[in-house]
Amino acid sequence: MRKGSITPFCALSLMLVASLLLALLESARFYGLERYALMKADAAMDSVCAEYQPYLWQQYGLLFLDGAYGTEEFSMGYVMEQMGHYMEPNDTLGDRITNWLGVDLFRLEKEEILLAGYALATDDDGNLFLNYIAQRTKESMPLGMAEDLLVQYRQSAALEKEYGGMEGAITKAKEAVGQAKAEWVARREEQIKQEIENGKRQDMTEQEEVIQPPDTSIIDNLLDLAQQLRSESTLRLILGDLSDVPSDSCGLRESMHSRKKHEGTMYLNLDKDWYQKLLVMSYLESYFSDYISPKEEHLLRYEMEYVLCGKQTEMENLDGTLDRILLQREAANMVHILADSKKMMQIEELASLVAMLAGGNYGIAKAVEIGIAGVWAYAESVLDVRALVRGEKIPLIKQENEWTLGLDELHRAWDKNMKAKMCMEGLTYTDYLKQLLFFTDNQKMAYRMLEVMEMGMQTQKEYENCRMDHMIVMLRFKVRFKGSPVFSELITAGESCWGNYFFSKEIERSYVP
Repeated sequence: MRKGSITPFCALSLMLVASLLLALLESARFYGLERYALMKADAAMDSVCAEYQPYLWQQYGLLFLDGAYGTEEFSMGYVMEQMGHYMEPNDTLGDRITNWLGVDLFRLEKEEILLAGYALATDDDGNLFLNYIAQRTKESMPLGMAEDLLVQYRQSAALEKEYGGMEGAITKAKEAVGQAKAEWVARREEQIKQEIENGKRQDMTEQEEVIQPPDTSIIDNLLDLAQQLRSESTLRLILGDLSDVPSDSCGLRESMHSRKKHEGTMYLNLDKDWYQKLLVMSYLESYFSDYISPKEEHLLRYEMEYVLCGKQTEMENLDGTLDRILLQREAANMVHILADSKKMMQIEELASLVAMLAGGNYGIAKAVEIGIAGVWAYAESVLDVRALVRGEKIPLIKQENEWTLGLDELHRAWDKNMKAKMCMEGLTYTDYLKQLLFFTDNQKMAYRMLEVMEMGMQTQKEYENCRMDHMIVMLRFKVRFKGSPVFSELITAGESCWGNYFFSKEIERSYVP
């Protein structure tokens, strides 16, 4: 073996070169550690959010993280514990790659996890939930289509506001007929009295026959018909047989509005405009059941009806919905009648008898005209709603060829098999229901939608303790990792200036697109 030697200067030079190389390696490792820490934090957060509530995703297409993890008690400690678990080192492929000759070159330790904020589905009186749905549905409804719907909805609301609730007009019409008869009798009595005073009549023996007013039975029968129709249950008037309509309770344990709810700590500036509301209507049509489109795997058969009415039984919700649609159709049919000169001529001919009785009192005659028009509109509306619940379409304002009942056929509204003419164009039952829902208060609508989801979820044994105010929509954590130097510890020249490394990051995840 040959002997070698090295000069002190050369040894020192090699030591300096090695120290430089080790320092460069440690610097490169430091930036690699920083990147690895951020990736590990992101992966941990993604893993936590991947544990979303499966029932809500499968049935309603919405992602939520259950902050109670199926238990009765909501606690962010559960979520932080899961976050910590995913941040721990484990024997994954990624962790094995970072090992070199038994040394973990990217060894990181979890130093700290802090909860920076979270938002729940019920926050901001349900507006966060509605915003989530709107963002989820935005691609299905372009702004131009939404603007057309808005015009239609506002037109329908204006008609209902101006012509809805014709029951009062019918009552006034009956009162007007009675007043006209009384005025006619009073005038006739005065006339007979004058005839006696003038010697044209000897006595009053024939008075009762003489002062009987002309026959108004046609008008009386029409007004009575309307009152009889209105006195019957709308549900029975439209459907007839109610044996298939469930009458049991919906199963709501406690109202979302009245109960104490958990609240998140993130406060967001949310949109609350008409476009958002229309997007929610589109979502409801796709994921919620109604009378025309029941969903077999859902608890309630009439979910959209529940959102509109919020009653305790399915029957009450369907009855309330049909009643609202009936009034909406009555207002639209009233507009058609008032604009149709032929129909108004028939009405005026009947009302002229009352005008004659009232001595030409135009105000009384006008009240009777409106009352008769209201009866006609209501009877036609009964047939319209029967057509709607059978899956047919009815336009908002009918054309003449789409009208069904003549003025002498209003009694046919009693026939449960009678429905309106089939129309090729128009709105479906669901379309009319969406119009009504559009003008429902945001908080009321959001809470009832959440109640529908909660009731369905709790029918599953594994989710019987789940509540919608436990459902997390957004999460924000601050995480901190600690790393130790590797290559710099091999540097023996001088005193080490390398200490532990600390990497911090704030991570946020949201299920809202």
